[in-house]
Amino acid sequence: MYGPASAPADLLDFVQGMPVAQAMRELSLARGTVHRLRHGYWPDDPRKIVQAWGRYKASRGVVASSWFVRRIYPGGVVRHAGRAYTAQALASRTGQMLAVTRATDGQLLAQTLELPAERLALLLVEQPA
Repeated sequence: MYGPASAPADLLDFVQGMPVAQAMRELSLARGTVHRLRHGYWPDDPRKIVQAWGRYKASRGVVASSWFVRRIYPGGVVRHAGRAYTAQALASRTGQMLAVTRATDGQLLAQTLELPAERLALLLVEQPA
């Protein structure tokens, strides 16, 4: 068996959410392949499909999961992509780790790793002039 045992959920959502002809063009796959994907068929050797999906996501900047683990520095500062962010109540968590991702509106969202998990919107720390 090559590749994943079943189709990725985001690929299935993609091929089921648009006309077959458009999915064919976007993925450079044959009509029959797209039809079979839409009906739940997943081949024993899906390498061509996985490569096509990877190319499409890379060309569109689509990221299925983009969580990054970051440390909380003194003062409740979290560093991500060369910038400093903070949120209320992070100062008391200095030294702990957070999972950080981009929210749909482009802002950063953090989630604590300890249970019960807590989600926090991160704000850019203003740099003194």
